[in-house]
Amino acid sequence: MRALITGGSGFIGQALTQRLIERGDQVTHLVRRAPSPEAPIREIRWNPSDPNSVDPAEVGQADVAFNFSGATVAKRWTQRYKRLIADSRIETTRNLIQILKGLEQPPRLLITASGLAIYGDRGEELLTESSGPGSGFLAGIAIPWEEATNAATELGCRAVTARFGMVMSGKGGGLPTLARPFRFGMGGRLGNGRQWTPWIHLDDAINALLFITTQPDLKGPVIVAAPGVARNSDLSKTIGKAMGRPALLWMPAIVARLLFGQFVQELALASARAAPEKLMQAGFQFRYPDLVSCLKQEFAPAESA
Repeated sequence: MRALITGGSGFIGQALTQRLIERGDQVTHLVRRAPSPEAPIREIRWNPSDPNSVDPAEVGQADVAFNFSGATVAKRWTQRYKRLIADSRIETTRNLIQILKGLEQPPRLLITASGLAIYGDRGEELLTESSGPGSGFLAGIAIPWEEATNAATELGCRAVTARFGMVMSGKGGGLPTLARPFRFGMGGRLGNGRQWTPWIHLDDAINALLFITTQPDLKGPVIVAAPGVARNSDLSKTIGKAMGRPALLWMPAIVARLLFGQFVQELALASARAAPEKLMQAGFQFRYPDLVSCLKQEFAPAESA
């Protein structure tokens, strides 16, 4: 498979790239810096704000494009940074599609990494791909972001927006941040702990992306989260147990907002009881369907070392 990737230096992008290299696939990254001659894959410099910054002839052919570009949302939001979050997703996706449009043969599939924040705070409601969007800053971005991805269908390209839960790995993403207080015996739930927290092990996330490339009927939004969605309190207890540390403390929601800002409300305090309906109906097999198996995999080796 010939894969074109934006955001390849990010957490998911790096893991996917490594898996593709191991499979013997051809990988090309669009990068904002000068290409490195020592990179294990082909790099092409681009400006995400300028669709004319890339010569389509240099890109050549791609069977699948993976779009993982986007400024991190896990930091305090100012009005200026909110604009950056939005532009780095919506405008970048639109410009990527313009580049794909210029290729002699556009890819057969475009997968854009979206998020479950599109549902907002939905309490106990069971959410699937057919559920409507909610409210909030991130939901307001996700709607035009996914619409921008769907525009790829005009090129005859299958378009998928992968709505990721929290991607779990001891080597990156949000789990090391969650685990840090537990190492000092200060771990516990966030807020009242009843909010549903969708998650997925990194291996399952990458397997799901590759599975989507083989399933021509999967299109539009696809929830990429484990079926074992958990409440925040259960997540905290399971992290503590996997690490052999107590999980007795808690951080009130108002304190979390004061310390971290608005992003913690939409990423950690909001409740999204999301089910991966499309993946399960298509026959995808999760290697880590529950939190216990997921966290045991990530923390047991460190504890036994």
